[in-house]
Amino acid sequence: MNGKDIADLFIEAVGKIEFYWNFYTVTLLALIGWLAGGQRSLGRRLRWFVTVGFAAFATMNMLGLWGSYEFAEALRNDLLRSPETIGLPNARKLLATRNFLDQRAFGMAIHVVIDGFAVLVIWQVRSENRNAAKNRVV
Repeated sequence: MNGKDIADLFIEAVGKIEFYWNFYTVTLLALIGWLAGGQRSLGRRLRWFVTVGFAAFATMNMLGLWGSYEFAEALRNDLLRSPETIGLPNARKLLATRNFLDQRAFGMAIHVVIDGFAVLVIWQVRSENRNAAKNRVV
């Protein structure tokens, strides 16, 4: 495998990382939009269903991101070792300063924090029971 092949795989791996983050962002915005704009309130059973569904989605997304970061790091190391990249000193310098394992750790931490906020939003949306209790008091 030559340097060009490794570079093509590297670009594809970085593209996968971007895809997983974009997919996560769009799904998260859709969920929050659905919760904020919903005409009906959520009962306890629906809250659990949405929470479990979101947790499954977030877990699968994190697993995809984890693997993509690992693959990108392995390819980055292969590019740095490739004799064909010696003629590209600026690219080698940039590749040497990037570490996808550090990015992975930071990304996973952000993912978990945002996931926690999403679950908090799911459980803070009005519930049918709270609305019924308020209507009885009034």
